[in-house]
Amino acid sequence: MTSSEYVACFYCSEYAKVATDYPQNFASQDKDTFTPRCFLHWKFECHKCGKETHFNGIAWCSDCEVFTCLRCAEEKMVRKEFLIYDYYYNIPCHKCNSPNPALDFAEYYGKHPFQIGDLIPKEDIVIWMPIYKEDLESQEFPHKSWGSERILDIGNAHRHTRLDSSDEYNPESVWDKMAENWISPETEGEYHHTTIILPEVYRLLEAQKDEKILDVACGEGTVARYLAKIGVKVTGIDISKMIERAIGRENEDKLGISYVKMAAEDLSKEFEKESFDKVVCNMALMDIEDYKTTIKKISYVLKKDGTFVFSITHPAFAWPTTTSMRVPPDSQRNEDKRKIALNYFDERPTLIQFGWDTPSLAFTRPVSKYVNELVKNNLEILEMSEPEASKEIVEKYPRQAYLDNDTLPDFLMIKAKKK
Repeated sequence: MTSSEYVACFYCSEYAKVATDYPQNFASQDKDTFTPRCFLHWKFECHKCGKETHFNGIAWCSDCEVFTCLRCAEEKMVRKEFLIYDYYYNIPCHKCNSPNPALDFAEYYGKHPFQIGDLIPKEDIVIWMPIYKEDLESQEFPHKSWGSERILDIGNAHRHTRLDSSDEYNPESVWDKMAENWISPETEGEYHHTTIILPEVYRLLEAQKDEKILDVACGEGTVARYLAKIGVKVTGIDISKMIERAIGRENEDKLGISYVKMAAEDLSKEFEKESFDKVVCNMALMDIEDYKTTIKKISYVLKKDGTFVFSITHPAFAWPTTTSMRVPPDSQRNEDKRKIALNYFDERPTLIQFGWDTPSLAFTRPVSKYVNELVKNNLEILEMSEPEASKEIVEKYPRQAYLDNDTLPDFLMIKAKKK
């Protein structure tokens, strides 16, 4: 065997990050793949079904001297932090029904059939004997090489900080700090807004001349200015100092837009009941902590048969529910990038880092939470949209759109009518 054929076993290398005395065996299986493996970390044949099974899904019974895989018995998950994992499977022996740990935990505990002498390896490998078990059991969890973190680390995936409460970070202060970094899609041609988001929001809104439309969380006024230019009577509200930029533009352009600095939750304090034909909230509802009150107050100020259109980052496919990773991390080809789902049900406030000094604050929620609040407040869903990048968009913006917005939606738009 030449030196170029010596490939380290993936699992041996991962375990050595935690157990410094772990031997580095050479791979004999899957050498041309991302996870080359040695004989110890390959597959073992179940004595009941005869199928070869990954070592983390098969157990050895020393009494009966048989392997049983999890296809042939009802496995149970045991919570136990060890090496790079936080659980293992206990698999009943198909002969005596006694529970035995899958081989990954059996090796850690010194009960692997190779370690106790029940079986002899068919290949020349070094068998690890965990004699310093006390050191291993005292390791801190989680660590860099532990659980899903090690997979995210391989591709240098983006991490987002989850907060136990929004008290740790004030939403208003976040957007005040971000105001100086925020760019207007009108002048900068920002890809997502100009190409994917705004055209769909405007289509759903179907704004008509002389309609009274409220722009909730209007920011620096991009949507409000568009509506005013087609003859809409626009009012924009926002809690952050971004609205100061909107007011500054209005003083220059004089489009007739009325701006009010206020929180979306306080709409009923400023506006009368059923005072707007339509309400729009573009890319903001996921940034508002009290979205339930906001939707309730939007229904309050909306006329009967009036429509409410909002756009948000997609609760299932966008940050922070998912992250993206590249393998290798510095690749610029999109086929080397994949989205990784993290936790769709985690509703804790999240700091999202755009690359600026100040991260934004997001309140991610499942789609059902938004839908249920609309229904609760007498708002009937007319249409949902998950924009897909067209062939033309892919050709024009290949780095942003190819194998990205043409395969999974980053945004969700909903149009609802007040019954």
